[in-house]
Amino acid sequence: MSLLGEALRASLQPCSYSLLILALVVLGLRPPKTRLPTGGVYYVSVTLFAWVPFWGVAPLLDSRLFGTIGLAAGLLLAGWPTRDQKPGRPNWWGWAGVFLVGAFAGATWLPCVGAELGSVLTAASRDPWSGLLGMALYLLGVMWPVFALAVLSDLVPGIRRAMESRRTINVTRVAALLLVLIVALDIYPDLLSRFAQLSTL
Repeated sequence: MSLLGEALRASLQPCSYSLLILALVVLGLRPPKTRLPTGGVYYVSVTLFAWVPFWGVAPLLDSRLFGTIGLAAGLLLAGWPTRDQKPGRPNWWGWAGVFLVGAFAGATWLPCVGAELGSVLTAASRDPWSGLLGMALYLLGVMWPVFALAVLSDLVPGIRRAMESRRTINVTRVAALLLVLIVALDIYPDLLSRFAQLSTL
């Protein structure tokens, strides 16, 4: 099986839920017509922070304290109101929030390690640069549902209306709060371990 094929299979496994749930919450917090770039920023951030430990760098976001602070700040900034923003000016705080949530997701991710990803991780442990491309390709396959939803929410009127409805916004905000509480109460590591145990590749 190819690395991308293994990643597509992994996207349907519980071990990928942490990445996908956080991505869905971030997409729900973002304003219309920014969801595809949001998915891109999130993907880049996840990839970088899943990769930097191979350099011996501890991103700290996998700890209870810094994880809670980082995730809470990222979600707050990602959904920060933009009504007072001047037209055409990018909301840099919002993009920083998306990047921070992706950093938390990448730092805490417990992947489904099949044969192909195992080879990438082994190579990265010897030479971090050699594992970056493989890690990026694998995560691209895992996160295809995020990009699919981002594209469809802009192209399909029904999905766009659903994403922008008051009910969806409220559900997203409640989900964001619950995620922060789960991390703050130190439940998140056990949840990740349970997802990994339920996954089979």
